[in-house]
Formats: sequence, C-alpha cells, structure tokens
Amino acid sequence: MKPFLLTALIFAQTLSFASEPTDIKPSPPPTQAPPPTQAPRPPIAWLGLQVAKPDASLTTHIPALPPGIGFVIRSIDPAGPAQAAGLQVSDLLWKLSDQLLVNEAQLAALLRLSKPGDEISLAGFRGGQPLKVTLKLGEAPVTKRPFPGDLIDSSLLSSDCGGPMRVVNVAARTATFTTDDGRAVVRHDGKLYKVQIHGPKDEVIFDGDLPADGGLESIPDPWRRRINALRRGLNQALDGRMLPSRQPRPRVVSPVTPNP
Repeated sequence: MKPFLLTALIFAQTLSFASEPTDIKPSPPPTQAPPPTQAPRPPIAWLGLQVAKPDASLTTHIPALPPGIGFVIRSIDPAGPAQAAGLQVSDLLWKLSDQLLVNEAQLAALLRLSKPGDEISLAGFRGGQPLKVTLKLGEAPVTKRPFPGDLIDSSLLSSDCGGPMRVVNVAARTATFTTDDGRAVVRHDGKLYKVQIHGPKDEVIFDGDLPADGGLESIPDPWRRRINALRRGLNQALDGRMLPSRQPRPRVVSPVTPNP
C-alpha cells in the first residue's frame, strides 16, 4: 500500500472515532447515611410538685425538724401524684421513706433510683403538726422535667452513663459516683477536696487534690463534669448539715388573773 493511502485511512478512522457519541454516565451522588435517631427517654419517676428550702420563720416553729433538713412545697402540678395523695402548698417535707431530705440534688437522685409505679412514704409537717402520706410515683411527662436541667446535671450527671449511682455520705464527708466506666470519690478535707477516680477494672485514673472552686484542668476530660457535680453536691449537703442549731422559740404564757 502506498504511503499516502495509509495516511488517508488513518485520518479517516480518527474522524470516525471523534464523531461517535460518548456514552459516559455521571457518577451517582454519594448516599448519605440517615441521621441517627435519638434514643427514647427512659421513664423518670415523678412526684408532681416543686419544692424550695424553708426559711427560718417557718422552721423555727417546728422544733422537731433537724437543722438544714427538709423542703417546703411551693407548687403542685394538677393531676399529679402529690395532688392525688392530698399534699398541699406550704406543706413541709423532711423525709422520703427512711431518707432525710438534705437538698434538691439528693431528692432528684432518690427519684432517679426509683421508677414510676413505686410506692413511697413522705413524712412532713402541716401547720406545725406531723404529716405522713403514702403515694405512688407517676411518670414525668415528656414535656415536663421533674427538676431543673442544671440540677439533674449536678445530681445525676448524665443519662448516658450506663445506670449511674450517686451517694453522698455527710458523716464521712464524701460523695461517690459509680457507673459502668468507673468510680469516683470526692472527700472534703478542710479547704481541699481529695479526689480519686478508678477505671472499669479498678485501675487508678486520677488521685489528687482540688480547691474549693476550679482546678478541673488536671482531671481527665470525661470526668471533669462529673467531679465538679460531685464537689458541688457534697458542698451543698455539708452546708445543710452544718447549719447552727436553733433553739425553739420560748412560748410566752400570760399569767392568769384569779377571779375576785
């Protein structure tokens, strides 16, 4: 074959390939993973009331009430367990079953260890007279938190801790938090807080001191919020226990004038 014919043939084939349409399909867009679904909130035991610490003008008239113990009911939720049990605003509660009520964090923890449907007894005072009621705990409505968010955070820390349990021992001046991923103990020692943190195999993660405020930088990151909550709760419990004792107000009786 002559050279110019070979060149013409190659040129014709090149034009033929260039004129053919390309059948290239665009790549499909990457599939996005569906957003994670939020786990349903576990049932939370519900009393159906809001409380506050009583002031001295109320507790002075109840000599039987230990100093720093108890709450006064400031409001009651309609159709809640407290209303069904006959509790009233201004009732003073000082004991849940056999537990003295020191602060709201402790009350929140006791409720978290209970479950809806449990029957509990409450001891208190109404108009200065002893009061005792038995009620069945309800389930907190989804739209209603039984305690403020910061209080739940401080007393129960977080609900993702695998069944946490918090115990405050006022006599030993300690607060302990136990969960699936370890255990922490905070002990009040003068102006410092002794902190020990153990891992799930009881290995020591941290052993050191904290000041009364701050100083959390040395705590391992997953435990900082928990230790701060334990320190705050222990401090509140000790403040309630160490209030000065109040003597009951003397009752003045007017002398009786004999009839002439």
